[in-house]
Amino acid sequence: MNKTEVIVVLKVELVYYDDLSEKEKETQPDNGCGKEYARYIKISNAGQTLMILSDAIEPEDATFNRDLRSVIDAVKLAYVQGIKDGKKLRR
Repeated sequence: MNKTEVIVVLKVELVYYDDLSEKEKETQPDNGCGKEYARYIKISNAGQTLMILSDAIEPEDATFNRDLRSVIDAVKLAYVQGIKDGKKLRR
């Protein structure tokens, strides 16, 4: 690996609705109190959004089998991306 090469790693942020791009805002669920009032976990790598999780869910749907299933997917995604980034560092 060249000493000047920069490896961009996975970024996980807790953001507000206003922090999302217009395109990202359009795809968010409007459950609970409304998407404008929700908080979001935004997962990105090298400036590309990989996944956005929202807490705009109805209380009766807040189970890992329903609306929170995406948390499991996010952990798996982070693991796979970490393996890819680790391989880049080994070069």
